[in-house]
Amino acid sequence: MIRRAVLLAALVLASFACSDDGNVVTIETGLDPEIVEAADTDDDGVVSRDAVEAAEREAQLEAERASEEAQLEAERAERDAARAVQEAAYRALLSDSAAVAASFPGGQVLVGDVLANLVDSPVTLMDDPENPTQEEYASRLTSMIQLRLAGAALDALGFGVDITLSDAEINGQVQAHLEGPFEEFAQQRAVEEDPSIERLATPHCVSALTLTTEIDAFAASERVQAGEPFGDVAAAVNLPDLTEADGVIACARPFDLGIGQELTLALLALAPGELSEPLLLPSAASPTGEIWVVLHLDELRTDATDLSSIGPFAGHVLTEIMSSYEVEVAPELGNWNVGNLRVAMPLLP
Repeated sequence: MIRRAVLLAALVLASFACSDDGNVVTIETGLDPEIVEAADTDDDGVVSRDAVEAAEREAQLEAERASEEAQLEAERAERDAARAVQEAAYRALLSDSAAVAASFPGGQVLVGDVLANLVDSPVTLMDDPENPTQEEYASRLTSMIQLRLAGAALDALGFGVDITLSDAEINGQVQAHLEGPFEEFAQQRAVEEDPSIERLATPHCVSALTLTTEIDAFAASERVQAGEPFGDVAAAVNLPDLTEADGVIACARPFDLGIGQELTLALLALAPGELSEPLLLPSAASPTGEIWVVLHLDELRTDATDLSSIGPFAGHVLTEIMSSYEVEVAPELGNWNVGNLRVAMPLLP
C-alpha cells in the first residue's frame, strides 16, 4: 500500500515536470474548455500557462475580427437599404415628367426635359436612354443647368440669349457671344478688377547684370546708378553666355522670358528704368554654382499689349457670375454645388 502511494506521488510529480522552455507544465482548472482544448495540441490534458495565454489572445483576436466583420456587414446592409430608398425616390420622380428637376433665376428644367434631351442625344455607351441611371440623369441635368445659367448671365449683361429655346439654339447663342464681343467685355472687366493683368500681357524689354559675388553685384549696380551706361557696365562685368554682351536678355511677356519665377516676380515690381536689388540664384554657369543678378527694366512695350495672349477671359468672368446664382434641385436628384457648378448626388449615411 505504501509503495502504491509512493508510485502515485511520483506520477503526480511527473505531471508537473518542466517543459523545454522552462514553463511549468500544469493542468489548468477554471478555464474555458475551448481555450484549454485549443492549447492542448497533443490532446493529453496537460497544457502550459504560455500555451493557455496564447490561446486566449488568439480567441480574443478572433472575437474582435468577428465583431468588426459583423459591424461592416451591418453598415453594408444599411447602405444597401439607403440606396434602395434613394433609387425608389429617383424612379418615382422620373415617372412625373411635369415635375421640376431644377429651378434657377429666370427659368426651370422639368424632369421630362432632361429625359427628352437624353433620348435625343444619349450619353456615349449609355445602355437605355429612356431609363437613365441616376448618375446619367444628374450629369445631363448639370449640363442643361450650366447652359441656361450661362445664357441668363450673358442676357443680364446685355448680350441677348433666349433660354426658352432648345439646348442647341441656346448653345449657339452663348458660343457666338463667347467667341465675339463678350470676350472683349471680359478682358476689360478683368483689367478693372486686377490692373496687373495688363502688365502680364505687355512685352518687357529686360537686361541684367550677372556676377559671382554680392559685393561685385552691388558695385556694378552703383556704377549704373551713378550714370554709367548699363550696357557698358554689363559688358565689363557680366559672366559670359548668360546675356547678350551689353546685358540684354530679351523683349517678351514676363512669363515668356524664361528667367524663372523669382526673377519674374522681381521684374513685375520694377518701373521702366529701375534696377532690382541683387538676387542670389543657383547657376551652373558660375564657378561657385551661384550667381548674383541685378535686373533692369529697359522698356514696357505698351504698344504691343495683347490681352488675348493670356486669355481667354470670357469663361472665367461668366463662371464667376454663374456662381452667384441660386439653383434649387429636386432633393431626389441631389443638390447644386456652387463650387463646381454641378448637381451633387445625395450622400448616403
